[in-house]
Amino acid sequence: MKNIERSNAAVVGLVLIAAVVLVALFRFLVVGGLVVLGLALIGALVWVNIDASRSQACTVPGPTLDDAAGGHQPDDGRQTGQRAVERAREIGASNMRTAWISWYLKSLPDQESIRDPRLLTGTLAVVPQADWDVDRLRQHGRALWTLRASARVHGLLGHVDARLDRVVAMLSDRTDDEFDTSLGQVNDQYLYHPDRQVRTAYLEGGSLGVEAIMDAVTAARTQAREDAATKAAADSLARQRNAALRALRETYRPTEGRDAHAAWDEQAKRLDQ
Repeated sequence: MKNIERSNAAVVGLVLIAAVVLVALFRFLVVGGLVVLGLALIGALVWVNIDASRSQACTVPGPTLDDAAGGHQPDDGRQTGQRAVERAREIGASNMRTAWISWYLKSLPDQESIRDPRLLTGTLAVVPQADWDVDRLRQHGRALWTLRASARVHGLLGHVDARLDRVVAMLSDRTDDEFDTSLGQVNDQYLYHPDRQVRTAYLEGGSLGVEAIMDAVTAARTQAREDAATKAAADSLARQRNAALRALRETYRPTEGRDAHAAWDEQAKRLDQ
């Protein structure tokens, strides 16, 4: 009897062990199959990407004869060349204007960077007048040139340059010195640049600089006429106002003063008789 119970217990144990092994084996096969399937999908995607990259590389055209001969430039090269041309044009205009200013100021002091903007505003507050002589105009112009670096920092460079152009334009009308435009384009870096477009742009910039000079002279003359008209109008108004005040003083007299004056006139008449 005991032997039968032991054999049944052993059978039950074997069955349980077999069930656990089967469950574990099933889960291993399922998980492993999923892993293998995932690896296979990843490999397929990688292969498709490699194949597509090869196909695209085969379809990209190679350099043509026009490209080799310089008929086509990359975008970066074209943009760099365009910037060089624009820079040459700006330098040409700046060189011409600087030479014009230097010619009439006779000397250009060093530009100083001054942190206090009050010196800038104070210098700009001094407006050149029609009765200023050449020395005073040059002194004011040199002071403006000195403050250009500081004006750039404080955002007043446009105002300083406009005033500087006006002063130099006034000097050009006050003196007999004639500016030679050949002095405005002596920058060998751009004048003899290996790129023909850069050289041409530098010369074009010089022409733009001359046009700016002519505009400055015209504007200074227009401003001088307007200032003279304003001064004449102010003088005329001052004379009218003074006459009005004088008439007001003559018509207004205190009563006692008027009576005394009348008595004095009557006494003077009696003495004359």
